[in-house]
Amino acid sequence: MSEHFVIMSFELNNQDLMNDWKTLSKEIDEDIAKADGFISRDSGVDEDGRVYCLVKWQSKVHHANFTKLFETREQWPQMMAYFCNIANMETSTTQILEIF
Repeated sequence: MSEHFVIMSFELNNQDLMNDWKTLSKEIDEDIAKADGFISRDSGVDEDGRVYCLVKWQSKVHHANFTKLFETREQWPQMMAYFCNIANMETSTTQILEIF
């Protein structure tokens, strides 16, 4: 199995939400670090204020399993609502790369 890299980017609904994003990003780091097959996660922002999340997994299967578990959590709707208050999902893009 090849390592798997997920790149997600989005704009904030308002640049004043950057501190809210940093707090949420830290919570995501703490949660995802416990996931089976997780390797690393970094988050940053470019000069235009676009946020990037870079997540590396041991395999596509590990990523898919985590996503499935995450989306079936009882708190999923509330977590997504909070995330969408910060992130402009209309600007969201996701790229998935297989690392060789």
